[in-house]
Amino acid sequence: MMKLFFTIIFLILLSGCSTTKPAVTEYKIALKTLVSSDISSGCRDKSLKVSQAFSSSSLMSLQMNYMQGDKEVYVYTQAQWNNSPNQEISQHVVKALRDSKIFKNTQSSKSRSKSDLILEVNIEDFMQYYSVDLDSSYSNVMINFTLIDSKNSLVLASKTFSSRVQADTLDASGGVKSLDIALEDVLKQSVVFLNGICR
Repeated sequence: MMKLFFTIIFLILLSGCSTTKPAVTEYKIALKTLVSSDISSGCRDKSLKVSQAFSSSSLMSLQMNYMQGDKEVYVYTQAQWNNSPNQEISQHVVKALRDSKIFKNTQSSKSRSKSDLILEVNIEDFMQYYSVDLDSSYSNVMINFTLIDSKNSLVLASKTFSSRVQADTLDASGGVKSLDIALEDVLKQSVVFLNGICR
């Protein structure tokens, strides 16, 4: 009898310790290789270092936010980033410029090498937006690119690019897909812009 009593108590305690939590889906920014057919000789005699992107603190965390209406910001409870958008975007900028072969070489901010030029990247917007009644959604990406001569710290050129893409589905997955497309568009514009400076 005592054995049965202790078994029941043990099972009750065990069941109290195992709480069920909803699974959190992790998302990653995934872009295709950007290929431009309008690349000139570019700055083939110049090396470039891409600085770590500047952004709001919300883009430096794994938390996935969205905005409803004009002012209300919410957090997805069952979705998060696999890596912070700030780090991912910085890596994609470096990759896009390496693939474009505009510069002699393109290094990330972690490189110890000296470079002729520095590219500052400022992420002004990287967010999924919902209408007030939640019946439509789009993603907006806005990034400023500033090219600096590292020798004298002079700004050679600066421009902001943006792209707005409608989401196919009204959830985190739809938001990530539309953010991917919008970021890809912004990076294509930036490659053309930087190539134009070096013509």
